Amino acid sequence: MLANKARRTLITIGKMIPFVLCFIVSIAYLETIYALFFEQYLYFWDCTILNTPISFYIGNIMEYDLLVCIVTLIISIAIEACKWNLWATFYLFVHLAEKSYFDFELDIWQIYIISILNLIISAYFTCKGIRILLTHK
Repeated sequence: MLANKARRTLITIGKMIPFVLCFIVSIAYLETIYALFFEQYLYFWDCTILNTPISFYIGNIMEYDLLVCIVTLIISIAIEACKWNLWATFYLFVHLAEKSYFDFELDIWQIYIISILNLIISAYFTCKGIRILLTHK
């Protein structure tokens, strides 16, 4: 009985990992939009950056990189997760590729567009994850 509950708990955690990462991405983009709108900037090592304290705090706790995405994909395939889980994982791969591609200075309107689009997509996957968690117990 304990082994069965532990197995179900691990499967639930495995199903939720991509959606939790999408939630973290959506928090970062929401905070980016907020900092841009209210012009909250920091001067750091001869660079001006956005003041995003929540993202700074999350960045001190965890790092989201290619290895995390690969592990998430392997877990999603291993537990035979739903299509939304895989789509969220693929979005995380695309998001990392996008972050490495836009590694140059952008205009403010470009940052707004990129942030809003990513916020919509990551919030959508977060909502799908919440719905899956609440309906498929």
